[in-house]
Amino acid sequence: MGGGRKVRSRGKGKREILKSHPMELGDSRGSSGEWEVGGSPEEGSPKSEESKFSSLYVRTLSGVALALGFGVIIRLGHLYCLVFLLCIQAVITRELFDLARKTVNMKTEDETKDLPGFRVQQWYIFSVACFYMYGRLLHEIILVEVSSPNSKATTAGKVLMSGLWFVLKRHMLITYFLYVIGFVMGVLSLKKGKLRYQFGQYASTIAIILFVLVQTSFFVANIFDGLIWFVLPCALVIVNDIMAYFAGKGFGRTPLIKLSPKKTMEGFVGGGALTVLLSIPLSEVMSRFEWLTCSRSSFAKENLECRYSQVFEPALYHMTDFIPSVLHQFQESWLSYLDFAFEVKPIVIHGIFLAIFASSIAPFGGFFASGVKRALKIKDFGDSIPGHGGLTDRMDCQCVMAVFSYVWVRNFVDPYSLATAGLLSRILLLDKQSKLALFTRLGYLLHGQGVLPAKVVQELNKIKV
Repeated sequence: MGGGRKVRSRGKGKREILKSHPMELGDSRGSSGEWEVGGSPEEGSPKSEESKFSSLYVRTLSGVALALGFGVIIRLGHLYCLVFLLCIQAVITRELFDLARKTVNMKTEDETKDLPGFRVQQWYIFSVACFYMYGRLLHEIILVEVSSPNSKATTAGKVLMSGLWFVLKRHMLITYFLYVIGFVMGVLSLKKGKLRYQFGQYASTIAIILFVLVQTSFFVANIFDGLIWFVLPCALVIVNDIMAYFAGKGFGRTPLIKLSPKKTMEGFVGGGALTVLLSIPLSEVMSRFEWLTCSRSSFAKENLECRYSQVFEPALYHMTDFIPSVLHQFQESWLSYLDFAFEVKPIVIHGIFLAIFASSIAPFGGFFASGVKRALKIKDFGDSIPGHGGLTDRMDCQCVMAVFSYVWVRNFVDPYSLATAGLLSRILLLDKQSKLALFTRLGYLLHGQGVLPAKVVQELNKIKV
């Protein structure tokens, strides 16, 4: 009897080990680094070949449809891209909300019965986060709309613009009160016996908002700075994914990271090198289209402003321009041999640096997602795209790329936009007389610097401050 019990105990212990240490089992994963669930047909069998062909066919069709749809939306312009981005964020959030519920084996009907309105609270938090991020990033665009006389042509327009004006002035305060409402709602909804589940879901919600919504929202500012700052980073991530796949298939031998066993060092390095090379013609071609390079100053379709035209015109560079100034003390020695000049569009230089990040750091977003899927023992985050899994599976690297491209544009393409947005926010809080005084004094200063003609000063003198 004792021996029988030991065998069962050993068997039970073995099952526990299998459950808690999946990486020791030599599990196989899909091409995108996910877990493979269930058995698969025997390699080489007709059923296996038919299944592979069917899967490839579905993946190809859905991939082409997705690429064409993305291309059409980009061609339609900035506002359509904005709506498209919001839809992507909503779909990814829904996939992850559903996944968070499934990981604790909670059925939708049981949650609705035991915790009515709980799912609404999660979407409320998502909405408040959208209000904050979009309000901050679209501040200048909304300000132009509010100030436009055409927007106040009708009574409804006046009411809408006055509402927007109040929101602009008190955006942070409104966001805080919306957060407080959500916090109080959450506390009041806590239910004895369900506390562990509720707090677990709240933690998941905050993590989802931070990793998905907050990071991808930075693409919003890039869209209005010029579609190229949205399209180029996204395209480079996709190019790197494809190039790394082919480089890995052809030369891959050395494993790169345990989270993704099929990823190889050769694929990582080869894909990165090819991505950097391809970024040169890609940046060059995109820079030829004004609808991609010009920014938008308002929501009106015709209001395109080519603020960064110098970025898309050929410029003269010296190799030493890319060497840190600390090393310039060696200019008279070996560094002088590197000082040769070349002419290229600045966008090509920007594209190269974006490509370096897309191929070296952005893939870690995918590795992170692979780690999450390993921990949860799932193959895909969802099934939104036939043959490709969920939208989350395709956007993991883009989340990381969105923040970097925003930071890059703000630091090296338009370094003054953040300061301008901050100043406008402060000016809105001033009273009418203070605004007029600031306006006239700024006019006098600009005239003194030769920016404004004397006629403008004469008109400024007529303003009573």
